[in-house]
Amino acid sequence: MTIPIPAEDPRHVPNRAVIDPSAITENTRAMGTLLEEQTALMAVVKADGYGHGMLTAARAAIEGGATWLGVAHPASALALARADLDAQILTWLFEPHTAKIVLPEVLGSGVDVSVGSPEMLALVSAAAREADRRARVHLKIDTGMGRNGVLPWQIREIGAAMREDDFIQVAGAWTHLTSADDPTDPATDQQAELFDSASEALADEVGPIPLQHIANSAATLTRPDLHRDLVRVGIALYGCPPVPTDVPLRPAMTLTSRLALVKEVGEGHSIGYGRIRTTDRPTRLGLVPIGYADGLHRAGSDQCVLVVRTESGDHRAPQVGRISMDQIVIDLGPNSDARAGDQVFVFGDAGGDPNGPAAATAEDWARAAGTISYEVLTSVSGRVTREVR
Repeated sequence: MTIPIPAEDPRHVPNRAVIDPSAITENTRAMGTLLEEQTALMAVVKADGYGHGMLTAARAAIEGGATWLGVAHPASALALARADLDAQILTWLFEPHTAKIVLPEVLGSGVDVSVGSPEMLALVSAAAREADRRARVHLKIDTGMGRNGVLPWQIREIGAAMREDDFIQVAGAWTHLTSADDPTDPATDQQAELFDSASEALADEVGPIPLQHIANSAATLTRPDLHRDLVRVGIALYGCPPVPTDVPLRPAMTLTSRLALVKEVGEGHSIGYGRIRTTDRPTRLGLVPIGYADGLHRAGSDQCVLVVRTESGDHRAPQVGRISMDQIVIDLGPNSDARAGDQVFVFGDAGGDPNGPAAATAEDWARAAGTISYEVLTSVSGRVTREVR
């Protein structure tokens, strides 16, 4: 086994992604209030818990009422299973090479596995035989996403294959919505209708389907008719709702750094690559040792406001000029008392005075870069130390 050795001692790096597990717990609990008693909540903790730490996120979500955990890769599912958590686990993305290596142990650990093609079903069946244990399978149905999943016309054929295989137990059927973050898009209704008809065809082949699940975070917030037996909640658990909502959700990650340098410049001083920003007055600039190699999107340059904690309190300071690989510049203002070493809040919850200035949010950085908060959170790189509050 290859074990990566960190190249940098995290104690010597100023950048921190501070994780608040209580926020994940509270967000999970808040999402659970939207569900009927018979509907279970799956906490999606793939991509290392959206950058928050998979096990940290999983434990916090279970404390908030999640009874399922979802991850893309079987290796992640196996790590969750080894942690002996009180939740059922589902994994859904694998290719032949790794499937042969890891799926037998995954199935032996009691993890549910999704299949989205006859070939994937064959891989799971072979792994189940090797593990000498029936595989609990969720059939993924492609209702319009065009990614993983069997097409509706394949349902009866694959259903018959599942029925005739003694090592396959049908545990569920599911699909993935393309446009739930736009409640006005008719695609969601069209997908739900297609899923229902495909599920009926599957039930004709295999009998009653124990679990049907459609809803992601957005549909959980806006479409109670799609909650069904299980909802799969991801981004909302981390405090970034994908649609406007009154559900109280708070960010679980706060990205911080410290000022490396403060200097005075005159009016007309250019800042950064491409000279996209020039000072319009004498001011004090602050250098922050964090950049796009740490996860800040270069496309979001010159648009977001940070918070600097100085002796006199918290103060807002816009990021100015291009974001560089390892550093950004902020405009502290001509009268700032900021000094090198002062803490900088890039996004998230700055804490401190509740009436004081708020730092940018992950959504603010996403809008600035023309992307989504999912990418902002998962882009925070491995060289940024995670610190669990």
